[in-house]
Amino acid sequence: MSQEAKTPKRYTITAALPYTNGPIHIGHLAGVYVPADIYSRYLRLKGRDVAFVCGSDEHGVAIPMKAKKEGVSPQELIDKYHGIIAKSFEEFGISFDNYSRTSSEVHHETASEFFKKLYKEGDFIEETTEQLYDEQAGQFLADRFVTGTCPKCGNEEAYGDQCERCGSSLNATDLINPKSTLSGGVPTMKKTRHWFLPLDQYESFLKEWILESHKHDWKPNVYGQCKSWIDEGLKPRAVTRDLDWGIPVPVEGAEGKVLYVWFDAPIGYISATKEWAAREGKNWETYWKDEDTKLVHFIGKDNIVFHCIIFPAMLKAHGSFILPDNVPANEFLNLEGQKLSTSKNWAVWLHEYLEDFPDKQDALRYS
Repeated sequence: MSQEAKTPKRYTITAALPYTNGPIHIGHLAGVYVPADIYSRYLRLKGRDVAFVCGSDEHGVAIPMKAKKEGVSPQELIDKYHGIIAKSFEEFGISFDNYSRTSSEVHHETASEFFKKLYKEGDFIEETTEQLYDEQAGQFLADRFVTGTCPKCGNEEAYGDQCERCGSSLNATDLINPKSTLSGGVPTMKKTRHWFLPLDQYESFLKEWILESHKHDWKPNVYGQCKSWIDEGLKPRAVTRDLDWGIPVPVEGAEGKVLYVWFDAPIGYISATKEWAAREGKNWETYWKDEDTKLVHFIGKDNIVFHCIIFPAMLKAHGSFILPDNVPANEFLNLEGQKLSTSKNWAVWLHEYLEDFPDKQDALRYS
């Protein structure tokens, strides 16, 4: 159980990496960044040693999709939105110690080394499985290249990685009546080889760590979603994808494959801390490997499974890192009864808010 009586020597505070397929909106601000900023400022006022890190999440299927829609390259797209997002955070006074990005060299190196360590130690399962394939586009349909009906809530516009209505994390093959977002056609099944993290092998650890040790100090929505996942029985989760945008899988014979964005993205917290520590003349490892450090992830509810089950399993497999002490996650903010969504362009964007209401940052921060 979290030891509240013992004051940590230092705090590593992370805020969910915003995705660079668009600007950030008021839901992001209210759900993640203002709470994380308040906590960080509070700790600094008490004289605590704090590393408050974040960065732009710049890989995954949604990036080339949005780039194609805007008629630009993926690199041009992420450069554009990274700049808009970073400026919005600065204007709203979010006091990150470092705001990085997953396209950085230090992140590519950190994520690749993390994967290679687990690979060399036999922590992955290598399997050839059948995945959805678009014959017309000549491409496997990972994540947001496919939509269909969510098997959990019946939402007919669920993505191949997640349902935005109920927040469930999905695999593309879970969808009912899947349809390609590239051609609009019905996909076929085709064999492909990938590497999987065997979450089932970490089930006992996760039961003890979450369901027993954090039963009384994690928020009910976080604990409940974790319990639901664990009670259903954990299954191996693919950590690679058939894509040409992302961090190349750093092993022989993996040409044309990249690290799954939800494998590389949380490692972005580590690489952002490395970047900050190098600049400040500090040792980054004490903020991630010392038991006297308290690690706290601020996220939205759609990221619970990744931060509470998948990333901790990755950290446990690696063997060198501390685990999060708490993972406060907030619910979605709705606009006219619908969940705010970057991909669906349904939001009040922060940079546009300031154009319409200049110098009114605090009015929104405290509303």
